[in-house]
Parts: sequence; C-alpha cells; structure tokens
Amino acid sequence: MSFKVLLTESISAQGIDLLKKRAEVRIAPSPLLTDLMPLIADADALLIRSSQAGEELMKGGGKLKVIARHGIGVDNIDLDAATRLGIRVVNTPGANTNAVAEHTLWAIMHCARNFNKAEKAFRRGDFCVPGSLPGLVQTFGYTTLEIRNKVLGLVGMGRIATRLAHMAGVGMGMRVKSYDPLVADDVFAAAGVERVGDLASLLKDADFLSLHVPHLRETHHLIGAGELALMKPGACLINAARGGVVDEQALYQAMKDGKLAGAALDVYEMEPPNPDLPFFGLENVVLTPHIAAMTDLALINMAIDSAEGILDVLEGRMPKYLVNAEVLRNAR
Repeated sequence: MSFKVLLTESISAQGIDLLKKRAEVRIAPSPLLTDLMPLIADADALLIRSSQAGEELMKGGGKLKVIARHGIGVDNIDLDAATRLGIRVVNTPGANTNAVAEHTLWAIMHCARNFNKAEKAFRRGDFCVPGSLPGLVQTFGYTTLEIRNKVLGLVGMGRIATRLAHMAGVGMGMRVKSYDPLVADDVFAAAGVERVGDLASLLKDADFLSLHVPHLRETHHLIGAGELALMKPGACLINAARGGVVDEQALYQAMKDGKLAGAALDVYEMEPPNPDLPFFGLENVVLTPHIAAMTDLALINMAIDSAEGILDVLEGRMPKYLVNAEVLRNAR
C-alpha cells in the first residue's frame, strides 16, 4: 500500500527523500486553502509549516491520519478539530532549539550594543567628520552596554530557554532568572537558573526579557501595557516565540514613549505583517522575518523529524512527538 503525503510548501531535501522512500509526495502550489482542498481528499498525511490547518481542511481529508508541523508551535492547527476527527498531530520540538537560542542571544547583543541606530548613523555619514571614531561615538552618544552581570529574564523554561540560559549564563556571564509555573524545580537547578515565583517580579528585575512560551488562550497578550509598565526603564524585550504573546500596540507605545531602550521581534501578531506595521518606523526595534529557526541545520532537522513523525503514524508506530495524546482514544 502506497501512502500519500501532501506538503503545503517544500522542505529540505533530506525530509522529502525520506518520505519518498515509503510514500507518494505531492507539494501544493501554495498553502492557500483553495489550492489545498483539491489535493487533500486522498492524502494520508499533511505536512505544514506556518500555514493554517483548520477544520474545513481536515474534513476535506477523509483519509487523513496525521498532520506534521515543521517546527514547534501548533497554534496554526485546530487541535480540537484534529482530536475530534481522530487525526494525530506531531511536531519537531528539538529540531531548532540551538538555532533559536543563538538568534535570541544575537538579539540581546544587538539591543545592548544599539547596532541599528549606530549603523544607520554611520551609513548616513554622521561619523565622516574630523575626530577619532571612538571619540565621536562618545560625543554623539552611541556608547553601549556590556551584558555581563546583567539580568536575563526568561518567560518560560522549555528547551530553547534552557539552551539560551547556558549560552548567556555560562558563556556570557549574565545572571539568568526565569518564571514558569509548569516546570519542576530540578529543571531550573540543572540549568543554573534562578526560579522566580511570579511574572511581575521577573519583569521588574530583568534588564533583558526574552519570551519562550507558546501562543495559547492563556498566553495571548501575556505581555501587555500593564506588564510593560512594570519593566525597568531602559530594559529590552526579545520575542522569538509567537507574536500573539505580546500586545503589539502596547509595545509600540512603550517604545515610542522611551519606556524601553529596545526590542527585538522575530514574530508578529499577523504574519506576514502589513506594510504599515508601526515598528517599521522605530530605530530602536530590531525586526527580522520569523528567521530565528531558519538555519541550515535546523531546517534539515525539522524536515527529517516531521517526515519521521508522519511515517511513524502511517506505519503503525507511536510518534516521538505526539501533540494531542488524547486522540489515541479514537485515532483513524
């Protein structure tokens, strides 16, 4: 029996080759619902990146047994519908851990050293005047921060946060603290991270605040106007998790008012964002296009892990990373 796997977008060749050894692979012309519906009817598996997998699409796939998310977050998948319809959902939680942690550390450094503002001034020719460059830097007010002994606050203590804690704490000498009510004490201890009992205390203490939580009903706008008001004047916020975790309007206002020294965003409430995204006009905000996990190794790892998750389900094995375990009661 030949299985049929539908990809909403292409992935690294290593994952496609793995699937092609045991299944027929089709890549949709686009991830739009109108292009997917004609192809989903006879698909046994669906592999998606950041496009939506809603109930309508799932119901169109009468043979669909598994949806694989090429990445960690599954907020673009209707998990309730998948579970109700007996469709397993798998993801790749360990595949991009190092990539996102590295990106976040880079973002911390970018904010601390004020690269955006300094580079733009340099390109404008502001420094092409008599004097030494170091002297002009100080005269023009472009001196920056060292991150050693600064407090890095982590909201969430999963794989990426744990890896970042090691990089920033052991590697850079930062004091790392974290708030996560769902994680056991021994996880914090093993990572050398100080546990903080409530979010407000972490917000007040952090020089750099990095978010590491999924976007759920409970975490929607977890960081809003009230939370931003608690942060230190001159602090920096980094979000490479999910856009909906931060109230973008509240953050924009805090940045515009000078409450925070900087922010680095890799994710947005709407992706792709509108061309009039307010942050485009702010020099103290570092913006990247959901690129944190887009490294050579992470892309290969995500492709292989998502392909293996699909094949595990189709060939009757328990997948390594099953998101909706309750589906096992009525799985197809």
